Amino acid sequence: MNVIGLEVSTSAAKCVLFSAPEGIVDAVEVPFPKSVTDKVTQDAEGMVAAALQALKCLVGRTTREISALGLAGTWHSLLLLDGDGRPLGPISLWSDLSAAPSVAQLRKDRGLVQACYQKTGCVVHATYPVCKYYHLARTSPQKVKQARYVSSQVEYLYQALTGERAVSSCTASGTGLFNIHSLDWDGELLDLAGLHRDQLGQLREVFHWRGLKASIAQEVGLKPGLPVTVGGADGAMHHVASGGTHGGIMSFSVGTSGAMRLAVDAPWIPEEPSIWCYYLYGGKRLVGAATNGAANCIDWFLDRWGHGSGGYEDWGRAAAAVDVETAPIFLPFLYGERCPGWDENRPGGFVRLKAHHGPAELYYSILEGVLLNLYQCYLILTETAGVPEGILVSGGIMHAPFWLQLACDLLGRDLWTTGTKNDSTLGAALVALASIGGEVETLPGPAPTVVCRPSSTDRTNLYRERFQKYLELYQATGTE
Repeated sequence: MNVIGLEVSTSAAKCVLFSAPEGIVDAVEVPFPKSVTDKVTQDAEGMVAAALQALKCLVGRTTREISALGLAGTWHSLLLLDGDGRPLGPISLWSDLSAAPSVAQLRKDRGLVQACYQKTGCVVHATYPVCKYYHLARTSPQKVKQARYVSSQVEYLYQALTGERAVSSCTASGTGLFNIHSLDWDGELLDLAGLHRDQLGQLREVFHWRGLKASIAQEVGLKPGLPVTVGGADGAMHHVASGGTHGGIMSFSVGTSGAMRLAVDAPWIPEEPSIWCYYLYGGKRLVGAATNGAANCIDWFLDRWGHGSGGYEDWGRAAAAVDVETAPIFLPFLYGERCPGWDENRPGGFVRLKAHHGPAELYYSILEGVLLNLYQCYLILTETAGVPEGILVSGGIMHAPFWLQLACDLLGRDLWTTGTKNDSTLGAALVALASIGGEVETLPGPAPTVVCRPSSTDRTNLYRERFQKYLELYQATGTE
């Protein structure tokens, strides 16, 4: 049986062709042009066009009969639609923190902050669609008045492909409007935001599907009525592909941003806002942490000072030769903070910088600082949900051997991998396969193998000492 996973991310549309007995057969990626996205907002029609382009390309390269199409998209996006279901503006992505001023006002009510977190597993933060909408209602009331429906990135793709307005409970759990206990939209939070239930999509399990529209089928070369799943969030689909739905497995991805996740059978929410808790499927939840700063911090550095001075491999070799003990500490909050402090305005940059430090030291410190923030989250997450049996790593870090080894040494754990380039896209394909028969837990995903082992106890201890210095600086530089 052959299925396709189609994902729309922050920067590209991605497709994989998956065969139950063979695994991944083919893959296509179509980067979004700058006219479609600035990595903070995204043109909805341009996103759909790129997704159809990737799908058409993949289908055109195979003679296999396709049995289902599974969708995935970014968590925490917001899109306003008019009465005809047309976009009233661009999609606001997770990285759009323009709602921070309104969020600062909401945070003055500590009781409200605690109630929202305990009910939804989402912190009051500009990342979340509930806060984005609340901010728009106060800064652009005319635009909000025009909005008949409230949607998201993957919802709009699903609507374009099938004509149905619906959202998976998985995607909905990242809005800040979804009660993680009752698994329904929360009436009190809808009132707070100024929304009505009929403005939101019908809640469905991630395996729900509708048939592909005839016009789209003809355009991309698939059969009309082909099952198309309602769409899951990228982080959740990543965890499905990692084989972590049984529990005990942590998926650890480091790309543009960073994240780690564990599957649990009931909500796990600490008393104080720190980590998050979202819905997966079948009663399962995901607890995890996500950071805003990762490879985007590396790109920030290279865009300004790295031109003509080598690629990632050259910079990695230079970083490996740095004297770690005397290197500056980097706080990776150039794009604000999510976990664990949820401070949109937290300052980032180099601390303990000396005149003798050069570009190699700065580059090393960025690699290390990103991981120190993630390790900070790891300690909080494992204190809440327990230490995982295994850690599966993925993302851009897989193409940076020194950075991968640094992560392995800091964690002091073996790191495993499935070897899949786009785990979340594969997860969407596995959900598609399950939607037409079978269970996700028994699907033949790639077998994980060890990709990195800690180099020495001394190295781990050195990085842990650096982490203590990072914590001191972290606690001294917050804005609240």
